[in-house]
Amino acid sequence: MSLRKPPQRTPKWLAAARDNAQHSTGPRTPAGKANTKMNALKHGRYAALENHQQVMLALGEDPEEFEFLKQELMTSFGPGDALWKNQIEDLAKLYWRRARLERAQTGVMRRALQAVEDRQHRRRLEMAGATFGATQREMLDLSLPEPSDPDVRLRRILSSLEVIREQAKQRAFWPRLHSALENLYQSGMGWRAGRICRLLRLFCDPSELRERQEGEDHQKSPRETADSSEQAGEPQYKELLRLLDDELASVREEFEYAEKANEEKAAIERDACLAPDGEACRMMLRQEAALDRSIDRKVRILLSLRKEYSDYNLAASIAPDDAADPESNEIKKMLGIDIASETPATEKSVGTPKMEEQSRNVYENKGALWKTSERSRNVHEKTGA
Repeated sequence: MSLRKPPQRTPKWLAAARDNAQHSTGPRTPAGKANTKMNALKHGRYAALENHQQVMLALGEDPEEFEFLKQELMTSFGPGDALWKNQIEDLAKLYWRRARLERAQTGVMRRALQAVEDRQHRRRLEMAGATFGATQREMLDLSLPEPSDPDVRLRRILSSLEVIREQAKQRAFWPRLHSALENLYQSGMGWRAGRICRLLRLFCDPSELRERQEGEDHQKSPRETADSSEQAGEPQYKELLRLLDDELASVREEFEYAEKANEEKAAIERDACLAPDGEACRMMLRQEAALDRSIDRKVRILLSLRKEYSDYNLAASIAPDDAADPESNEIKKMLGIDIASETPATEKSVGTPKMEEQSRNVYENKGALWKTSERSRNVHEKTGA
């Protein structure tokens, strides 16, 4: 609950409110109203009938295509009265909304695909910025921004290790070389990378290398010291090269696996764009099902109207002497109308000669049997008497 009290509606306050309202009345001219009445347009589903063409233009549609669709439907379903035309216009709007909904679904899929392509494009750019040759020593001195993709960081580590290995082969160690490698690994440094950084720090600081060598010489005998004087730091150097080779192979294998996984992930994301998820997509599917039902119902209405119209016109145009016309009879058969018999109901059917001969044979074969049965009945009556 707000603690601020509403202002009292004094005459002075009302006059100030009316004066302020005069400065925000919106467009007043017809041209201004026509320019601003489509500002809140989203999908045009509930737009007024008088704004139907303007809604199409605002959505990038062609009103002439809608009129052509209406004429095609009128030709397909035939002419009729005003009710017929209204039904056809409703059907044309339903088809138009169905096409608009399909375009919206395609737009959602294209937007998802575009997002996937944008991510892949940014990744390729970052990967190109993290890839450099083994001879580009100056790349280690640059303070590059932290990549957003962990695969790009792997590519940068791989390129930096190749540079360090090339410099180590030439025995060219400069100060803070180990710091560049430590910044790349950050908190994900393993034991091998830690040992490489320790050896690089040792070779980058000659005084520390000499102190370490002198400490090792004190622990050796004079003869061993004389034999190893020319090879100061050589074991550490060989160890550094071996660790660099192992680390390069490990990082390269991990990077190749990451690249393969990224290709599969991108393919999966592109396929998933064909079946977008979310409340908006579910709403479009419900609208699509509702439009399909409405279109089917409207088509059934138009087909029934066309059948009634055809039956009425044919019944009114058929004359009494048309029964003998073979073309009229064929039309009736196609429309399912019963064809009246050409033989009058009072006329007796005339038998064929073959039918008469069959009847006579039946009578001759069974005549004797009928006479024997009648004689036996008479004898039985007399005996009983």
